[in-house]
Amino acid sequence: MRITKIEIFTAPPPRSWMSPVMTRIHTDEGISGIGEVALAYGLGGEAGARMIKEMAQFLLLGQDPFRIEYIWDRMFRDTFWGQGGGPVVYGAMSAIDEALYDIKGKALKVPAYELLGGKCRDKLRLYANGWYIGASEPEEYGEAAKKVVADGYTAMKFDPFAIRPDGSWGYPDRVIEKDMARCVYKRVKAVREAVGPDVDILIECHGNLGTTSAIQIGKRLEELAPFFYEEPVDALNVDSMKKVSEHVNVPIAAGERLYSRYHFRKYVEDQVLDILQPDIGLAGGLTETKKIATYAETYNLVVAPHNCAGPVATAAAVQLDAAMTNFIIQEWFPYFNDEHYALVTNAFEKKAVNGFFEIPDTPGLGIELSEETIKNHERIVVG
Repeated sequence: MRITKIEIFTAPPPRSWMSPVMTRIHTDEGISGIGEVALAYGLGGEAGARMIKEMAQFLLLGQDPFRIEYIWDRMFRDTFWGQGGGPVVYGAMSAIDEALYDIKGKALKVPAYELLGGKCRDKLRLYANGWYIGASEPEEYGEAAKKVVADGYTAMKFDPFAIRPDGSWGYPDRVIEKDMARCVYKRVKAVREAVGPDVDILIECHGNLGTTSAIQIGKRLEELAPFFYEEPVDALNVDSMKKVSEHVNVPIAAGERLYSRYHFRKYVEDQVLDILQPDIGLAGGLTETKKIATYAETYNLVVAPHNCAGPVATAAAVQLDAAMTNFIIQEWFPYFNDEHYALVTNAFEKKAVNGFFEIPDTPGLGIELSEETIKNHERIVVG
């Protein structure tokens, strides 16, 4: 079997804040596989698409798709920049890696998790995200949280820092203003009171606080018992994150902006984090994220993969979660519009039941791109 053609799909203009970039790799035996660059939000999606194009031209055409480790190593070393890291290079590597597992699973008629060691569990615990859009006042967060519980979820994540007290969007200063700090506490308290003590609440900071403010806020939130405190400071600053973890009695999570086992190494070895959050569509795909999880396991650390992209990324996360012994919980976005899930023919996001997802036994990643939807997408073809 050989790779004969690679397609890259980007959302048609105008781009929204959530615009997945996907790839499909074709072979001479009629089997194709799909993957996703997890640069769906923020800037960089177009660059990720072009990076796949270059890798396809120079590293993929004519290759045996079964040689996943070999191809990963070539992408790591022969791009030159793979040995330095970054979301564009690793996003492209991740999407290609996912697609190769999809091809191999389909060819062997097994789910991708069977290629990773087999299932460690039959279902995944999920936490809902994306449920609080439009909320500003604490009571609005509380009311929105009640709906998540009514939908069956026992865990939910939100960023109480991203909306200012006046309702406008904007991340806080490194030294957080007192009125913003009070507002954050009230929002988290309102959610805790709305959902009760048995539902887990997960606090997202997106790395926007300075070290002192992160400690001050974190210590105040302790009484509200968050499941974790995510990226309180920049993940590039390991020492700053460690200082926060030493002063705040809440599990610290991070990893969505760390790429490959090399970025995670110091976090693992110094046990700075309690919960690692590699994004499978950015950290190096199934191949590399499995290695990150295995290394974390030697330090008794757990993994909760980050997932804020399209339904292909979700399907890839499910495959890896199934095969990780130290998996703890999966990020899930069940509240996007229907067009988002229509990118594939069998989106997993809407199939959660009571906050869990039953692991499927379909070959590969278990989904296909929807031809009806992607016909309107911009397409780059190599081969």
